[in-house]
Amino acid sequence: MAIIKYQLDNGRTPSYITDGGYYPVGNDIIGIGSGGGTELTKSQLLSWVLSAHGSSPFQKQPPAYRSYVTMTDSEVTTMVNDWCTEKGIS
Repeated sequence: MAIIKYQLDNGRTPSYITDGGYYPVGNDIIGIGSGGGTELTKSQLLSWVLSAHGSSPFQKQPPAYRSYVTMTDSEVTTMVNDWCTEKGIS
């Protein structure tokens, strides 16, 4: 399986995506699958997510705070690396 950047097909996840719905930006969504969409390397995924973070920063809610705060680039990088590890992508 590979990291795939895809778009919904008539409002539905395409059949070539087995695990989708991650890191949506505009009409593009990240998922795991094969045979369609645009295949990304882990490095390309990280660049894409960091670019999205630069335009619309990812937020987190630390346990000690009541409001959301913007994640740092380092935290976003860790988030993507952890996601790849969880999905078995090196």
